[in-house]
Amino acid sequence: MAISVKELIEQKEKIEGNKKILYDIETSIGTITVKQPDASFVADILKLDGANELMILDNVVEPNLKDKDLQKAYNCVEPTDIVGKLFKAGEIGNIATAIMKCAGYESLEAKVHEEIKN
Repeated sequence: MAISVKELIEQKEKIEGNKKILYDIETSIGTITVKQPDASFVADILKLDGANELMILDNVVEPNLKDKDLQKAYNCVEPTDIVGKLFKAGEIGNIATAIMKCAGYESLEAKVHEEIKN
């Protein structure tokens, strides 16, 4: 049965709170904490070269990959350079995909609404 407008109104705080949940991802450098990317950010970066690096740089909240001291210690020219210096090449895409999944960018299960009667 489909959710009603009344139920959506009653669940407003819960639904809005779900968008602020943080997630932990195990990586080669240890556990990182990520936030969910918002729709406009995803739409903007998906068409860019280096989208995975941007996804990681912008959505990892701990450790702070934008930290100037960290960037300097790893001799980063561009802020996104830190991603390649910290993570294995093969895991960069997997981390970006995991971040996208946290925001619901994955397949959802759909069922036939009503069975066709013979």
